[in-house]
Amino acid sequence: MTTKTKGEAFEERVFEALAAEVQAGRLWVSPNSVKVFKKRAYYSRDRDSNVITDVAIEAYLPGRDRPSLVWVFECKDYSGAVPVDDLEEFHAKLQQIGEDNTKGTFVTSGALQRGALAYARSKKIGVVRLLPDSQIIHVIEFLGHRGGAKSVQTDWSEFDSALTVSDHRSRRGFFAAMDGFLFGNWHSVLSHELPAGGGR
Repeated sequence: MTTKTKGEAFEERVFEALAAEVQAGRLWVSPNSVKVFKKRAYYSRDRDSNVITDVAIEAYLPGRDRPSLVWVFECKDYSGAVPVDDLEEFHAKLQQIGEDNTKGTFVTSGALQRGALAYARSKKIGVVRLLPDSQIIHVIEFLGHRGGAKSVQTDWSEFDSALTVSDHRSRRGFFAAMDGFLFGNWHSVLSHELPAGGGR
């Protein structure tokens, strides 16, 4: 698989996860007021041309034809550490799209360098790490006396390592940090940013 093909597959994975969450109807907003796009173009006055996003969500207030929130997801399928330059480039892209109603989240399979994570926090850019399958520890759970598998508690203390250590291994594959909060799945990330009414 080429690097380009791998990148496109990673973008598709993120798009499908986000679209599934929106369509499930479990968020505060109606699925009818939220749209999920791949390769959405937004005009940049600085460039006098379009900025192409990997994945974008647009949320609309009732009766409005312009989005009240544009949420851009930059997707990078990296085997190595993500440098701060990538976050700086993403921040510049967000500013060109529209500073007032634009939210950004950087999604990667690789760890972030400490400086990259610090920069993301300072610019209020969310970060999501999707661990590669080879780093997810699969454990067969013993069934309880009623036949149900024991639920695994979230170990919030491992999130810093999961986001910054390249070879971090875990029983879970999703780690996110945004606005000073930690999130263990796509649903909790989206629920944080998409309140009732579709805007912030």
